[in-house]
Amino acid sequence: MKLHKTITLPGLLLCAAALPAQAQVHARPDRIGDALQYLVPAGAAGLALYERDTEGLKELAYSLALSQGSTEVLKRVFDSKRPDGTGRGFPSGHTSAVFASAAFVHERYGVQTALPYYALATLTAYSRVHTRHHFTKDVVGGAAVGVGSSFLLTHPFGPRTSASVSYASDGVWARLASAW
Repeated sequence: MKLHKTITLPGLLLCAAALPAQAQVHARPDRIGDALQYLVPAGAAGLALYERDTEGLKELAYSLALSQGSTEVLKRVFDSKRPDGTGRGFPSGHTSAVFASAAFVHERYGVQTALPYYALATLTAYSRVHTRHHFTKDVVGGAAVGVGSSFLLTHPFGPRTSASVSYASDGVWARLASAW
């Protein structure tokens, strides 16, 4: 009987040690993502100011407000876990803000101007996943919310259609031009 207790106790301890344990994943500091969350929107605002585009500045503010508001609502609706086990991971707010800014620049000033903004937004998304603050699905969702918000609320900069009338000694000339 004593032999049975001796084998049982180590056996139970071995079985308990073999049970699956939930891995603890720790998020690392994300200096890149944290900085770009503010620098990319500030860069988009700086571009609008450089262009003396007050209407664009308002559209950027509305786009960011819609993006961040939608992100916060979705975080509460889904309440999905982050890699470290804490809640409200989907969608990523950092990614939502930077992609809203990049999409604003794209829609307002063109894709060529927006390429560096998209590159920085992608770096932010990568950084959020790499530092274990988010899963890939979280940053993809944040990017979709940000791009959707800006494409919904942003209009191209400058007149889309212009008309002019000129007078000359040989008559009146009318001109209609449209950019598309």
